[in-house]
Amino acid sequence: MSVALVFHLFGSIIWVGGMFFAHMALRPAAAELLQPPLRLPLLKAVLDRFFLWVWVAIAAILGSGYWIFLGLWQGEAGLHVHLMQGSGVLMICIFLYIYFRPYRRMGVALTAGELPAAAAEMARIRRLIGINLILGLLTSMTAKIGPYVI
Repeated sequence: MSVALVFHLFGSIIWVGGMFFAHMALRPAAAELLQPPLRLPLLKAVLDRFFLWVWVAIAAILGSGYWIFLGLWQGEAGLHVHLMQGSGVLMICIFLYIYFRPYRRMGVALTAGELPAAAAEMARIRRLIGINLILGLLTSMTAKIGPYVI
């Protein structure tokens, strides 16, 4: 079980920590220092790399989460575990939407040189990452305090 917990923890840290860094540090600094013709390709390149790690994190979180759920609790877990599972599935759905809609559209717009369209998609991505960040932080809190509070 300790191996599963490590994979679960690392996946969560990579995903939530990456969202925090991108949302709270990278994007505001890039907006302050760079004009859209430089900022948008930079943010797209960062997302290209980060989203590869998000796919790995999702696989680690899901695989280890169900390994723990079925192995440790044998499918019988407290409400906090079901809340974590639900919020995790919601986060994955939001990520899938980001990846297959605004992120792809942003790439197409950048390739076509349509900066206003790329900027609109980046704004949509930023809002959705903000939602996922809040969900990720709440899910992390639920993991730690859920057994005692819920």
